[in-house]
Amino acid sequence: MKSARLIEKKDAYENALQNIIRALPESIQWSNDGHWICFKPKQLTLPAQGWKIHLSVIPVEGTELLRRITPILTTHGVMWKAVSSGLKLIEASNGSNPLPQTGKCVTIYARNDEQFMQLLEEMYACTGDLKGPAIPTDRAYRGSSCVFYRYGAFVDRFYYDRYSGAKVYAIQNAKGELEEDRRTPGRYKPEWVDEPEELVSIQTGWKNENEAAGTASDSSNNEFGIRKIRVRRVLKKSGKGGVFLVSTSRHAQAVMKEAVHLMRVDGAGRSAHDYLDNEYHVLDLMKDTGHTPRPIDLFSAERNRYLILEYFESVSLREYIHRRHVAADYNQAELQRIGLNILDIVQQFHDRGIVINDLTPNNLVVLLDGSVRLIDLELAYVKDSKSQVKPLTGHTPGYVLRGREHSQRSEYVDDLYALGAVYYYMATSMDPYLKYRQSHLSAGQAYLDNLNHRQLLRLGSLGIEIMSGRYNDSLEIREQLMRMSEQEQADLTGSERSLRMSEAGMTAEEVLHQAERMANKLYQALDFNHAHELYPENRLSKMFHPANFNFGWTGLAYGFHQIGQLTQNRQYHQYAREVLEWILNYTPYVHEATPVSLYFGYGAVPWALAQTAAALDDKPLLCIAENLALEITRQDPVQTNISHGAAGLGLMLLEVNHLGGCTELLTRADELGDMILHQEKQTEDGLSMWEVKEKSGKQSHHSYGFSHGIAGIGYFLLALAKLTGKDKYYSAVKRIVYTLERTSYEGENGERLWPASPEKPDALWVHWCNGSAGIGRFLLTAAEVLQDPVCFRLGQQAADAVARSTIFASFSQCHGIAGNGDFLIMANRCFPGRYEAKLKEYTRSLYVLRSDGQEDSWMWPLEDMESFSPDYMTGYMGIYSFLLRRFYPAVSFEPMVYSGFDQTREVQVDDAGMHS
Repeated sequence: MKSARLIEKKDAYENALQNIIRALPESIQWSNDGHWICFKPKQLTLPAQGWKIHLSVIPVEGTELLRRITPILTTHGVMWKAVSSGLKLIEASNGSNPLPQTGKCVTIYARNDEQFMQLLEEMYACTGDLKGPAIPTDRAYRGSSCVFYRYGAFVDRFYYDRYSGAKVYAIQNAKGELEEDRRTPGRYKPEWVDEPEELVSIQTGWKNENEAAGTASDSSNNEFGIRKIRVRRVLKKSGKGGVFLVSTSRHAQAVMKEAVHLMRVDGAGRSAHDYLDNEYHVLDLMKDTGHTPRPIDLFSAERNRYLILEYFESVSLREYIHRRHVAADYNQAELQRIGLNILDIVQQFHDRGIVINDLTPNNLVVLLDGSVRLIDLELAYVKDSKSQVKPLTGHTPGYVLRGREHSQRSEYVDDLYALGAVYYYMATSMDPYLKYRQSHLSAGQAYLDNLNHRQLLRLGSLGIEIMSGRYNDSLEIREQLMRMSEQEQADLTGSERSLRMSEAGMTAEEVLHQAERMANKLYQALDFNHAHELYPENRLSKMFHPANFNFGWTGLAYGFHQIGQLTQNRQYHQYAREVLEWILNYTPYVHEATPVSLYFGYGAVPWALAQTAAALDDKPLLCIAENLALEITRQDPVQTNISHGAAGLGLMLLEVNHLGGCTELLTRADELGDMILHQEKQTEDGLSMWEVKEKSGKQSHHSYGFSHGIAGIGYFLLALAKLTGKDKYYSAVKRIVYTLERTSYEGENGERLWPASPEKPDALWVHWCNGSAGIGRFLLTAAEVLQDPVCFRLGQQAADAVARSTIFASFSQCHGIAGNGDFLIMANRCFPGRYEAKLKEYTRSLYVLRSDGQEDSWMWPLEDMESFSPDYMTGYMGIYSFLLRRFYPAVSFEPMVYSGFDQTREVQVDDAGMHS
């Protein structure tokens, strides 16, 4: 994500907020949630929804805005909030915030229509000479560029989407029902809400006056009409503008970039318009090189700025390299050619006195013929330019030397750092961000040293050397790139190198020690007396039910249970019980309100309760689990897959039945199996598919994966077939295997990859949730049950794809090392020793990229490479879970995996004592 900064004004704004807080009367209390500072009179009672006023302002005027509005708002005794820092103020108007939050610097809550109208007028009067970017979700008051309003919720009222389980923030409609509080451009109020009559009169009067004062427009003044511009597709949309595929009177296809009025305004008064003007100027200077798109036109319309430029079919270097790493489909010659092409581009810019200032895998694109181009040159700085005295500011995290992110960069050395970062990404598919590590470059090198591929190691190491400042000019870098190809013949093979690698500090004793330390620290941090939050929620967990398995508190319970299982220490099972009892007491299941899906809803709670009951020999707790399992599956879910639907809930029923023997659970699981079969659709080619809906109102799609698609459905039907012996389930499993065989891609070395969905055939994954690791889990389980050679072959090829892949997405279970590693542990049982080298690579990677050494326990960040959370599927709880299975395979089981296939399967490891 690119983000402009204006750090010199940050302190002034924050000082103004501190002054407001110090001067608050005792009757007003304040709070800070990290994004907003909220001021609220102690005795104030507000309705749950109503009219809100939003104020927008450019960053340099933020302090003045606070000075003007504070006395008025304090006098009126209203609740209001302001962004909590100068950085947040900048983000509100630079396009880095989500579109619904764009421009919103201050929010004011009116008690009633009368106060709303009074505040609107007073805010309009006191901000007349201030300006800010338009707020897309609001309506401007009297055409103000500072004062806006919309109707919406005052409190966090929400319901859960029945398809995805995600929270939907809501308001109550005229019928007394909850509906989504939609924050979409142009919709400032629901259809059933009327604006106050006085407001309608004022807005109509302003519109009539404005139209009378203006000149009538005709086609000669219509900039889009003159050029016959037609938008064919929206390529990207954000608060600062959009990128569109268009046709014009002279071009069948072109790209149009939009810069919204008053976005990205800096201390010198430069805005998004200036960024676009600058890009046009730079493209014009480079148009004869063939390294950039040709500029076609630059014009203004309705206060916004537009740039038309050449279009060519391409994919970003980020996507291009991602695909290569997923499939391990690259060679030394290709990497060297792309590396040299990028170096040529950098040298051409520098020869013409231009600092690129934003060289990233996002802005480098690869054309169909394999050539490379550079796009998105808004931040480029022309050294001898008289019109641009100082560089425009902005950065992409990881591609700027630490400490210079907010600087006005004007030196070629900044581009060399970015070049090294791009090379590192090409070698690892990892951005050299690693904000959680102080010595991020040494950590990045340690990760490279762990790779089995020498060619990638060399390219990535060159990137680290460049970022470390070892090379001062491109000629030295070119020599190193050329030397890399000469070294290719001397490489050790991957297998030879792998045999020489150990797992470093990853020993069974240290892993268990760290896991127990983590569990005890985490338990001590839990607040069992808090009715709303057992443990601080992160951004992901706040989007779903707090008890969910993926990001919520049921995942914590499973982590405790696993450590108790391994150590035979009942204390950890008791930890799990306390967490689950807190969930039942403070977030109880509510029929038709609580989402029930296995991974994103309440569906894992009965499963975890039953496991804990079995570990503690607690029959009353088991009874609670069985009753809850039946209660939450009374109605058929709207989805069929593992994560959100019938297959996941069916697995839960089978597992609780397996642990407790309640036959009613098996009957209900059988009914869900029938429901799934009735929703099967076959294509003309005889392929079996099930629809997936991610959210109410969205068009459905299809998926092959374990979490969201047919592989997970097949896994449940296979368990049901084995338990019931019914041929209809066995037949469905065989149809799913046939479908997976027909829809897979076979790599050069025989490995199998699957697209995320038929609708996105080029999006290949190897991860657990929607790629080869999850699909392979189903296939290898089916191979064991059916004794089917096709399943064995496909399962092995799926495991080969995971093992050969060099993709790095995260450390986690969902999309990363832990989830892939769990599957390879399973595959290593079926094909002894075949995946041992990759498992060693995984554990070494986790060791060298763990949190800084001064931390007293190991942690790994979320996918943002910055923040930490114990979430099971995306955080460090699931990573510990994988490591414990890696080093203690005989006694450590996976969660949400049906244990009734073969109770001895997990312990039948040819080298079960190798890590003990």
